[in-house]
Amino acid sequence: MAPPYTYPITGIVYFATHPQLWVKALCPFLLTLVFGLASLILSFVYLLPLQAHALIAVHCPTWLAWTVSVIFVLLESAIFDLIFFAIVLAFYQDILFDATLKARGLERMFMNRVPVSGLRLFCRGISSGLALLWVLVVAQVVVLIITAPLHLIPVIGTFIACYINGWVACWGHHLHYDLEFRGFSVGDSRSFAWRHKGEYCNFGVIAVALELIPIFNLLFMWTNVVGAALWVGDKYEHNEREIVRRNQANSSSEALVYQHHPGQKDAFYGTVYA
Repeated sequence: MAPPYTYPITGIVYFATHPQLWVKALCPFLLTLVFGLASLILSFVYLLPLQAHALIAVHCPTWLAWTVSVIFVLLESAIFDLIFFAIVLAFYQDILFDATLKARGLERMFMNRVPVSGLRLFCRGISSGLALLWVLVVAQVVVLIITAPLHLIPVIGTFIACYINGWVACWGHHLHYDLEFRGFSVGDSRSFAWRHKGEYCNFGVIAVALELIPIFNLLFMWTNVVGAALWVGDKYEHNEREIVRRNQANSSSEALVYQHHPGQKDAFYGTVYA
């Protein structure tokens, strides 16, 4: 199995060579664009006059009231768009993750996943979305506050900052799989991620570094999801092979050959076939 740090790059190549995955990434941008235009129009039609008249009512100059209200409306519309995109982004990242597994030929993962009741799955879906938002917020805070001075050190400082935030980023990409395929709770998923923090950091350091590249990070935020799905798929197939090997070993150990040597009173069991 390939090292974890190779999967973000593998995700780029896989995403580029599988056009059926492109629409999964394009949909949230189109939906956000439509929502943005709608929110902007509604904000100017309804919120702008309300805010302007409210400022005028408290004796604010008319020209200043309308100017400030326009600025407020633009900011409010942007905030609405960000909130909508954050919700849609998490939802479509899960869709892209599943689509990658299916493109990888791993439909059996959907048949063999741990059964979870509809209500419990719904609650966990909410928890996953909230946890993902929490992950993104924490990652941003850590990068901006704690690791910001590290970026003053060329190359090495940026690498350390990416490595620190890599665990959080990688765990965020595995939440959907842990909750809806493995039957984990958010706490179980976090504990598992911490026990494997070395592998998660190795994946995350490359993923975070890619998302620091201006403009291209809009693409890499999706290819990282593909890379995480490919990593999960490879681990799943590796575990399948291990289970088959162990089952064969156990079956062979029970098939002991009874051999009798001339001149010996007692017989003995021969070689155990591996």
